[in-house]
Amino acid sequence: MRDHEHPTQARDDEGITLVELLIYIFLAVIVLTIVGSILINSFRAESQVRDAAESADSAQLIAESLGRGIRNASAIDISAPATDSLLVRTRSIDASAGGAWYCHAWIWSGDELRTTRSASAISSAPDSATVAGWTLLATDVEQVGGAPLFTLGADERSVDVRLTVGVGIGVPVLIDSVMVAQQPIPATGKVTAPCF
Repeated sequence: MRDHEHPTQARDDEGITLVELLIYIFLAVIVLTIVGSILINSFRAESQVRDAAESADSAQLIAESLGRGIRNASAIDISAPATDSLLVRTRSIDASAGGAWYCHAWIWSGDELRTTRSASAISSAPDSATVAGWTLLATDVEQVGGAPLFTLGADERSVDVRLTVGVGIGVPVLIDSVMVAQQPIPATGKVTAPCF
């Protein structure tokens, strides 16, 4: 009975032609290109969102650290220990029941902002090895325009903070704030000892 098969049946059993194979490959390449570009764009968007979130987190950490230290300060000092750095030092009080005084400092050097606390004086010109041991708050900290990051107010009780924090390809976060010391000045005058 095999000899009497219909001619169209025999053609269907032959498989696919070269033209059909090329069309399938072409369609597969188009579908894979579309899917691949969607995946690449989603990875790029995820990276931008992650960098923006890291920038916002770093900016919030900086604002919180500076805000708490300056708000609780009885005295504030800003100096430039080197041409590419700024140092803010305060004599601050902690939130404990007895209120213990401590020295607090933040240094911006290059693109890093670091902080430290101490019971004794913090040098007005710390060396790079000392600064490397300080807590890193953020990297990619930049000036806004040509303005300094920290400017001490005429009353010596407020600090104008103006900086940007950026991570990777995310949009930098701007911190532009005036932070004011809330500690009263003693009747005997400003007390800086033992911090500076």
